[in-house]
Amino acid sequence: MALITAGVHGDEYEGPAGIFSLARTLSPDHLQGTVIAVPVINPEAFAAGTRLHPKDGANLARTFPGNGNGGPTEQLAAAVFQELVAPANYVIDLHSGGVEYIFVPVAGFYGDAASANPSFQAAMSVGLPVLWKLPPTEGVLSYEAWRRDKIAIGAEYGGAGQLSPDGAQDYCAGILGCLAHWGMLAGVSEDRRDAAVVEGDWQLASASGIFVASCGLGDAVRENTVVASIVGPRGEALQEFTASSDGMILGLRSKAYIRAGDWAVLVGKRVEVD
Repeated sequence: MALITAGVHGDEYEGPAGIFSLARTLSPDHLQGTVIAVPVINPEAFAAGTRLHPKDGANLARTFPGNGNGGPTEQLAAAVFQELVAPANYVIDLHSGGVEYIFVPVAGFYGDAASANPSFQAAMSVGLPVLWKLPPTEGVLSYEAWRRDKIAIGAEYGGAGQLSPDGAQDYCAGILGCLAHWGMLAGVSEDRRDAAVVEGDWQLASASGIFVASCGLGDAVRENTVVASIVGPRGEALQEFTASSDGMILGLRSKAYIRAGDWAVLVGKRVEVD
């Protein structure tokens, strides 16, 4: 069984739109096995247009596998994990940058960037231009699935509160490519392409103010280059962000106001494939 999820955050739209397109495209006649696709995992956050659950302010993407005796977000995470993730063999979790962030199109994998790693192979089958070695972050649906021996991947595409039509189309095609790779779908070929393989995690803001990027999404950057800054209400410099290595800009804060603790900039360092 393959599980495809989106809408873990209520302000992300490429994933739901990609699953809507998948539902119109996928023919049961060509399918081997079961596919469960959930366009909006977090319906109350989706209705509110917020990243966090409106009732308890919790982040569902940091709550899996959940707690059936906990608050609303913990209960939701537990139900999703027990009823959908547990019986699945394969998991694809689709995201975007939401209102406050923006990403280059990336398919994320866990473990080594190696041909023998089924998570890496699945990420390749999505057909996006960048493959990201995902940080092992507790509570993330795809990571918690991978820890339990599922073949699991995540993806990011766009954001800034917008819906990218290309993102929806690419997500639909990427799901079909994975199903074909897993032997679940006949008549579809994988759209594998040369992709940059990177690793890295977000740099966090230590001050609140106006976020000013010195680079654009996908830009190549050199180690120690200033890539963004935070300025205060009088224009004073509060924080600078520099590239910790040569790499490329995978993600940026898209909302101008930034709070201490928010994500600011994500630089991906290229890694070798085994």
